[in-house]
Amino acid sequence: MMSITRSLGFACLIGLVSFLCLLPTKVLAQTERPAESAQPDRDQTLRQLLTEVHELRLAVQRATANSTLFQMLMERTRVQQEHVDALSRQLENVHSQVADMKAAKPQMEQQIKDVEDLLDRTADPTAHADLESRIKGGKANLARLTQDDERLRGREAALDTELQAAQAKLNELNSQLDALISDLKRP
Repeated sequence: MMSITRSLGFACLIGLVSFLCLLPTKVLAQTERPAESAQPDRDQTLRQLLTEVHELRLAVQRATANSTLFQMLMERTRVQQEHVDALSRQLENVHSQVADMKAAKPQMEQQIKDVEDLLDRTADPTAHADLESRIKGGKANLARLTQDDERLRGREAALDTELQAAQAKLNELNSQLDALISDLKRP
């Protein structure tokens, strides 16, 4: 893009200089004075045209820079949006796991209580030992569930914080894009 604009600017400059060189000048045979006054007019026209070419070149450079900036901001915004989306999915997954554990905990507690009640009513030593083993296993599972729940709640808080920071960065990038678009709309 930059080489095209540079080539276009160079071609315009060559065309302008060629035009000015081939521009016929007035030849007044009677006096020297009108020919001398034509030279300052020609110089002034040349200066005006060179100024305009310079302004056009600056405008093309600004447009190229704005285009490049716009493309970079768009890409950064796209990448940041993907990051926000990924964090949102992870957070939803953790929310689901926390909800599942929250629902499983009362069920496990109830199963342990039911086995303890059955243990109190059982007189058979073999069945008694089996029930005690089930209670012990249930309590171990409940302890693991509690630890997993705490770990997931910590992960949930960390993901929530990370998501908020990523969303703030995305909002900032969108604001920069809006400002650039606003600048591009101005004449």
